Amino acid sequence: EIIFIPTKSKMDTPKEVADIINKLDAEDQAVITSFIDKLQAEIRGEEPMTEEDEVLDSETAAPSSNENEDNLPPMYESGDDMDLATTYKMEASDLKGAGDYKSALEKYNLAVTSARPSSLLLANRGDVLYKLGEFQAAVRDCDAALEQNPDSAKALRIRGKSNKSLGEYENARKDLSASQAIDYDDTAVEDLKFVTDKMKEIEATKVKKKLEEEERLKKKAEAIKKANEEARREAEEEERSSRSSFGGIPDMSGMGGMPDMGSMGGMPGGMGGMPGGMPGGMGGMPGGM
Repeated sequence: EIIFIPTKSKMDTPKEVADIINKLDAEDQAVITSFIDKLQAEIRGEEPMTEEDEVLDSETAAPSSNENEDNLPPMYESGDDMDLATTYKMEASDLKGAGDYKSALEKYNLAVTSARPSSLLLANRGDVLYKLGEFQAAVRDCDAALEQNPDSAKALRIRGKSNKSLGEYENARKDLSASQAIDYDDTAVEDLKFVTDKMKEIEATKVKKKLEEEERLKKKAEAIKKANEEARREAEEEERSSRSSFGGIPDMSGMGGMPDMGSMGGMPGGMGGMPGGMPGGMGGMPGGM
């Protein structure tokens, strides 16, 4: 069981509300506390949490990549044999044209490690990697190519297609749009349309989920408000009932005060003096003094 405890770092939550929240299940508690946090953040003038990490429905979720990053092709480290690098590039280009992408990749790897590669060489190897389904590696080569030449339409186009295959639709849309603006290519039209439509679908899903969440939170807040009001009414009614059952201090006037002593008739029969009075004279003192 989860117990909701208002923290001092946030605005104090009324005890009545906290008691009601503690009666809810864990899922509802999480929803309500999140809603309260957002309201408190807005009151304090802070930026509410974004929904960047919201999990989308399976039809709009990005596909996962099965690439092993440990098997990425080598990058340039040292060397300056331009003639050897040129030879490897020509061989790689011929193999690529023949559709032997695996052999072409091997030659491109040799060209990249023989001398400092140009932006075009990296983009060409990225193209082969894309055709082999090595999308992460293709993106890495295009990143390196664009560091040298940010206006490389080929590198942007290949990276855009690779990002599309990785499910990175927003990045793909940006790259493909930029590449088309620099150097229009009919082969990229369908790719750009696909990622643009996909982003519209994702944004529509986000908006729908946001509206649904807001409506759910609104209903939860109304339920808490209603429960809070009922709890207060019950407490007030209980207090009134308690006072009514006690009745206060009883009225003493009905007891008639102390009894009237006159009604007791005095002492019984009167005292009547001493019995028989005094004896009939004592005769004075004998003989006088």
